[in-house]
Amino acid sequence: MAKKKSLWYSITHQSHLDREGYIKLVRRVELFVVGGLVASIVIFLALALVGGIGMVVNVILGARPYIYALAFVAVFSGYCIRFVKWEYFLRVLGLKVGLKKSFSVYLSLYSMNITPGKIGRVVAAYTLSRITKIRLASIVPIVTVDIFTDFLGVAIVALLAALYFHRFVVYILLIDIVLLLPFAFILNRWLYNLLKRLFRRSNFIKNFTLYGEEYFRSQSRLNSPKVYLLSISVTVPAAILNAMALFFTLMAVGVVPSFSGSVFVQTSSLMFGMISGAPGNLGVTDASLAALLSSVFSLSVTTSTAATILTRLAELWFGVVLGSAFLFYTLRYWTASAVGIRKRKVKRQD
Repeated sequence: MAKKKSLWYSITHQSHLDREGYIKLVRRVELFVVGGLVASIVIFLALALVGGIGMVVNVILGARPYIYALAFVAVFSGYCIRFVKWEYFLRVLGLKVGLKKSFSVYLSLYSMNITPGKIGRVVAAYTLSRITKIRLASIVPIVTVDIFTDFLGVAIVALLAALYFHRFVVYILLIDIVLLLPFAFILNRWLYNLLKRLFRRSNFIKNFTLYGEEYFRSQSRLNSPKVYLLSISVTVPAAILNAMALFFTLMAVGVVPSFSGSVFVQTSSLMFGMISGAPGNLGVTDASLAALLSSVFSLSVTTSTAATILTRLAELWFGVVLGSAFLFYTLRYWTASAVGIRKRKVKRQD
């Protein structure tokens, strides 16, 4: 029986990828969406059992829809703000992509938030490569630095909120440090070269080495104080907007929340979920969010459970669904390129 290839192997070991191969890759990655959805439903049911399924459903159905809709508006606004740095990254690397195409590819990234470490986002780099005719290894740094700076925004807001409430400061700081280590490998050529010598037999190192030199030539152009300062100025407000999903959800279910408390609870639960390494931070973030809501806002288990489910739908699954729609929308860029190639071949034959 043939050994099943890992997700990382499937993404990185693609040469001369055509539309059919890209669709196969997308389907492979999208399996995580289906699996994540099933896992999320199970988690929601488990939480609801603790809070009383009937009572939790009543709270959810009784939520004021117009206020709850603001949770989605806040999250989408965060996406739009983050898109500013995405466009900036493209400009730094000299990639010319139309605004509509760029925004479509960018939104497609969120379909991959349910993959381990968001590694599925690299799939979007193939589409950018197709559009720009630039080699994949030179484009991947846009995705990795985008993930890293998104993390920085959440990490900074979470730490500031923890300091303000004098809770979990040491834990959040330790989580920040631990989660920075993997990024140090993909952002620092010196550390990459050191680890490559020490762990040259590691499959991950071997796979990364396939694109390592070309990757770092491109990545070094993004690795500057100016890029990081601009990124932080964008991702910090975006992280706060993401936390507003919890704020508006609480209002929708009849709770009068504080802004600072909402930011503290939402960002802390995200950080606890990140350290777990679970795709989409499933399980740990959900449980942490429900527990912190009960603790910080003195809510009943029923209300905190209902608010957790509604918040996760807005801050995680809204992006996954929206991103999936745009992921399939961007297939047209593959079709258009293929049609253009066929037309040029016909003209040459004529």
